[in-house]
Amino acid sequence: MKEIEIIHSIRKFNRNYVRSIGLLEKSFLNTGYSLTESHILYIVKEQGKTTATEINKVLNLDEGYLSRIIKKLISNSILTKEKSKDDKRVFKISLTEKGIKEQQKLDDLSSDSVAGIISHLSLPEQEELAHSFNKIMGLLYGE
Repeated sequence: MKEIEIIHSIRKFNRNYVRSIGLLEKSFLNTGYSLTESHILYIVKEQGKTTATEINKVLNLDEGYLSRIIKKLISNSILTKEKSKDDKRVFKISLTEKGIKEQQKLDDLSSDSVAGIISHLSLPEQEELAHSFNKIMGLLYGE
């Protein structure tokens, strides 16, 4: 297979996958949150108390854009921000109780969405698909 054919094959998959999981919609899974906001909430859940710098190590967003999203999520009582006790220049970000519920709702909807996409596959096919995704992650990202 030629390199250009490989590239076209990957791009074709990306276009179909992005459509199938609803990433082209204005809000992620019709929740009112963007995909970026949803991802930020997931990272904060995974890291517990964290910082904008730590979030950005994962997402690599424009700092101003990330700051605006965090401010929006704070104003909507989803996130909270407090000065670090160790370093007064650093602010720790965490989920509020409302944020925990919203993040769990996003997580559940995302899982349900994937379950719907793969529901027509047999269990062995689902396992093969998961194995293929793990292989892709390993090849691309060393995971």
